Amino acid sequence: MTRLGPGRAVGVLVAGLAVVLAGCAPLPATGPRLATGDGPGDRAGAGAGTTDGSAPQGPPDWVAPDTGPEWTPCADGRTPGVPDDARIDCALTGQTPTLRLTTPDTPSDAPPLVVVAGAESPADDLAVRLASAGTELTDSHPLVILDHRGRTGPAGTCLSVDARRTLDGLAAEGTDPTAPEVRSDLADATQSCTDQLQGQELHYSSAAAADDLEALRQAWQVPGLAILGMGTGARTALAYAGSHPGHVSLLALDSPAPLDGDQETAARAALGGSDAALRLWAASCTHDECGPGDPDEKVDAISRAIADARSDGAPVPAAMLSDVVRAALGDISGSSAPEPSEGDEILGSLVREDPDRTPAPVRSSATRLAASSLPFVAGCSDLSRRVPVDRVGQLSSEWADEQPFGPVLAAQVSACSTWPVPAPAPVELPGEAPVLLLSGIADPVAGAAPLEPTAAILTAAGAPEVRTVTWGAPGSRVVLHSACARSAVVEFMDDPAAGDGSAACPS
Repeated sequence: MTRLGPGRAVGVLVAGLAVVLAGCAPLPATGPRLATGDGPGDRAGAGAGTTDGSAPQGPPDWVAPDTGPEWTPCADGRTPGVPDDARIDCALTGQTPTLRLTTPDTPSDAPPLVVVAGAESPADDLAVRLASAGTELTDSHPLVILDHRGRTGPAGTCLSVDARRTLDGLAAEGTDPTAPEVRSDLADATQSCTDQLQGQELHYSSAAAADDLEALRQAWQVPGLAILGMGTGARTALAYAGSHPGHVSLLALDSPAPLDGDQETAARAALGGSDAALRLWAASCTHDECGPGDPDEKVDAISRAIADARSDGAPVPAAMLSDVVRAALGDISGSSAPEPSEGDEILGSLVREDPDRTPAPVRSSATRLAASSLPFVAGCSDLSRRVPVDRVGQLSSEWADEQPFGPVLAAQVSACSTWPVPAPAPVELPGEAPVLLLSGIADPVAGAAPLEPTAAILTAAGAPEVRTVTWGAPGSRVVLHSACARSAVVEFMDDPAAGDGSAACPS
């Protein structure tokens, strides 16, 4: 198996996209049926309702499309890190990049699984990662990876240099995010994007991005989609399930980010999940690349690096360094993995490197994270309940001793304070569609032990039963790291009612 860290081959596939642009509990007893119709008209109507207008019985049929976008090879030659027998093709859904991943063993008549990328995970990066992770999914179905809308437009590039400097400086020593001058700088940072987005700021929220899923379904002329939402892409998947409940054949959610739009809840989840993930990583990672020392020494080294980055003139400011560390904690390999992940290597470089020097893997990750403004635009557009200004100071006091992430996360809640506020978007699920939830034991975005609380939210939202898979390691986007989890997704697609309602995968 070829291992590929985040972003290693993104540039090659982005070039290909430019060419296109120029050119568990028990499960429900009834799952989606694999079916073949006589033509697009039959497919579009099947499973979406009955002839007398009554509600459909069970989820809509999951069928292979006969129509859809014109697929074009994403890039000339081989993409680094992609297995030789994998093929990645590109298309557009509206203006949103869409990729198809297949191998020679992918059944030609199998309906596609739509993988929804979050704002933090470009579709081309995700396609390369899925291609190099293992063939369990592509041996079963084609994977069609839908990017988060806005990646290739002004939403992806709108933050100015000064705006980025403001956001990165929120956690600097002596900076008060509630001070009038900082608030003014934050307003300027917001305006650097709103001037370019011209009243379309909320057009890049998860709720708005769900329209691209419906556009894809209509282009295919199929009754329903089988969807795998990953990370913040799970929000888009859930938004689609709520707005188009009759068109979800099955729904899998891998490491979903907090769902209710409450900024303080999300920040608390990030704090607890990041701390737990760091300590679990330090205790379990035994690869040489994870650095020397015992678990406490590793945690202390990373905590010291983030604390030192709060000083003036730090080459990677504390807010950005915290983002780098938390992104790495979402991409760790698990204790039984034969090779370290790129996340392991980034964290280990901080443990191993002299405190006065910034390791190359950290600089590379920081550059990659700063290259896109879409996580800022989309993330702020999903927050319907913001932390009030006077609460920011209280959180800073409450979390001052929650090292290394508390002071930084408390400061960062101010980042969205001047962004337009969306309407609340409650989670609602169709009662007919089977649901699978996958999670690690600690997630730097979703929180510490996030699986059971998230399953409870999904049940309250209308899912009668939720099948769960727990990966026994910290991290995010479980299917990228666990063959067991990928096999569980395949079993769920084959028969959502088969097997146990809950499963555990080793780390």
